[in-house]
Amino acid sequence: MENKKIDELQKLYDNSKVGALVQEICEYYVTNEDPEDGSSTDALEPREVVDAVYLLFCLQSREQILDEFNIVRKRYPDLYTSVSSLHNTLLVNMDYRALESDCCQKISAYAVDTSKEEVLAHADTFVRTGENLSAAVDKFYSWLHSRSR
Repeated sequence: MENKKIDELQKLYDNSKVGALVQEICEYYVTNEDPEDGSSTDALEPREVVDAVYLLFCLQSREQILDEFNIVRKRYPDLYTSVSSLHNTLLVNMDYRALESDCCQKISAYAVDTSKEEVLAHADTFVRTGENLSAAVDKFYSWLHSRSR
């Protein structure tokens, strides 16, 4: 991982205008962008599932998340290169229900005996009961681990 990205990531954590979920997403993508370094071997879920979970929760507060990614783009350009694909996916998919459905499908395919509707219902519940989106993602992963193969 490049030192410049590490420096920007540390500065990002001090930026109160960027929420915990976007910070977490940036850290995940920066630390897992180089498959040669072996860091992604510790992941519990496949990359496709992690991508779907992050997108699903970003959609729960889309406008706020887009604003936060714009801050990352402007203030942390090297760091932004790692998350630009996810940000662009959120930007170009104006029909967020289709993207949400696609994410739920990928997650339900990973979880044992779990429907897309169950995935979305749990995501909604955790967003409403969590203190923030990052905490909601943590609760969702706990639930997902109880359902995964």
